[in-house]
Amino acid sequence: MKKLIIAAAILSILFSCQSDPENIAGKDKLKALLASYYEALAKKDTAKMRALTATGFILYDEGVIYNNESAVKMVEQLPAFTAAFKFDSLNTHIDERNASAYYLREAVFTMQDSTYAPVKFLESATFNIENGEWKIRFIHSSLRK
Repeated sequence: MKKLIIAAAILSILFSCQSDPENIAGKDKLKALLASYYEALAKKDTAKMRALTATGFILYDEGVIYNNESAVKMVEQLPAFTAAFKFDSLNTHIDERNASAYYLREAVFTMQDSTYAPVKFLESATFNIENGEWKIRFIHSSLRK
């Protein structure tokens, strides 16, 4: 009897550690959505940004609140640059209509032949489904020291 209980406990642990393919696919979708958003922001592509974000989207960056248009205005004040983004340690919670994530983002910026890398951020985001597609509802970004 004791061996049966131990075997059941071990099997229970093994099954609970298996990856859920749906959750992995959802996590990958959210990661791609975030990457697309930041690429659109770097390119000042407000149409693409609006396509990726939910109605009433907010970006909270270092204590300043932006919507898509004000975020682009802020980026337009910077010298011309290119950017590459990398996401790491993405932790998600996903259900049928909403999702949330926290993650690390690294950005490599090149401005006037100088590379600033890596700039690291700790971020969190929320998502919801609008018209059958995941949209970013909120991003909170803090520079990592």
